[in-house]
Amino acid sequence: MHEMSVRRLSHAVALAEEGSFARAAERVHLSQPALSRSIQALEEELGLRLFDRATRGVAITQVGKTIVERARRVLFEANSLVRDAELLKTHEAGEVRIGLGPYPAMILLPDMLVEFSQRHPHVEIKLELHHAKAMIDMLVAEQMDFLVIDRRVLPDNPALNMRALPRHEGGWFARPGHPLLGGTPATASSLRKYPLVSVPLPPFMQAAIHRILKIRSHEKVPFQLECNDVRILKSFVERTDALLFATPSVVRKELAAQTLAPVPVKDLPRMALEWATVTLADRTMSPAGEIALALAAQLMNDAKKVTACHTE
Repeated sequence: MHEMSVRRLSHAVALAEEGSFARAAERVHLSQPALSRSIQALEEELGLRLFDRATRGVAITQVGKTIVERARRVLFEANSLVRDAELLKTHEAGEVRIGLGPYPAMILLPDMLVEFSQRHPHVEIKLELHHAKAMIDMLVAEQMDFLVIDRRVLPDNPALNMRALPRHEGGWFARPGHPLLGGTPATASSLRKYPLVSVPLPPFMQAAIHRILKIRSHEKVPFQLECNDVRILKSFVERTDALLFATPSVVRKELAAQTLAPVPVKDLPRMALEWATVTLADRTMSPAGEIALALAAQLMNDAKKVTACHTE
């Protein structure tokens, strides 16, 4: 395989365009003998005669025309590579691929996308909202840059690097005017009298719901509606007597608008979602990816602080 010099190719292009060793040498800042040696070395490397030398000047051969045209393409790509590398270093180009679980998606979107795109308008964002296993597989296959999911769904895999985020305490939420609101605190067993809605739960969360609601292990949790789109779940709860398990950070806009309210439950064990950012170990992320990762962690932390008063 030839390790062809881009510099020599640029010399050939200059000579073809100038038609004179003197003018080409001046253009590429070489002496005429040095340029002549460079062209000769390129011809020897290719085994082709690119230029005919004569006392009246230099003329490009037919073969030389083909080589010079290819050389122009190579030089364009080489220059583009250098430019793209500079843009990537300054976060002005590139691509960021992000995977989010359904609850983190509600916390981060669209704020993270808007803020990131305003800072780096030329960076392309690819977003994946899927169940945890599918996104972990994509991350391992290097189809994603990072994930934000509950850390307890992560397999024991040394290829994954996990950075824990603060716990977000969870609870049950209902529409204002719900029968469980406005009186004495509800009991965990009373929650079972009403429809429950949820995102598809991993086994550890299903086991916790079984314990809290005192559901027999062989029975299914009686969810009336399961959906990965938390927006649909919230809208459903706002219009019915259904109950949604979530964190205040997930429903913070509805709490502010008073379309959802926390259900006080006196004997309810504390439950939390333990989110984390997940990247590939021993892989260097792009500068834009690092910025998006830091922004996601910041917004997750900020959302917890803003809604801390609702976790009691």
